[in-house]
Amino acid sequence: MSETTSTATEIKKRNNTRVYLIVASIIFGILVLPSLPMIMMSAMMFDSPGSEDSIPTITLVISLVAYPIITGIGIITAWILFMRKKHLLAIIFASLPILDILVGIAAIIYMAVFCGGDFAC
Repeated sequence: MSETTSTATEIKKRNNTRVYLIVASIIFGILVLPSLPMIMMSAMMFDSPGSEDSIPTITLVISLVAYPIITGIGIITAWILFMRKKHLLAIIFASLPILDILVGIAAIIYMAVFCGGDFAC
């Protein structure tokens, strides 16, 4: 009786992780497409004098450029970990793009609050 309960729990855990990975793969994969034009235009953030030394501007550009790479690595690694039955690590790696998005948002908020919305801070 105990084996069937643990097996049922493992199957439920596996199915929940699978659903999360599918949803995360689709959402973050789709978000790569609008990030590509932003990456191409990110060099223009350095047009204003002094913006090349601005840490929030550099952080924003790095987060934009790193997003497709982090998304690809995170999703591929998450599926590999899922196949190896390491469900918690799979969820963590699938959620890595959220961290990159939060860093970009934090850089934008910092520039809006402390730099008056300018890229040169």
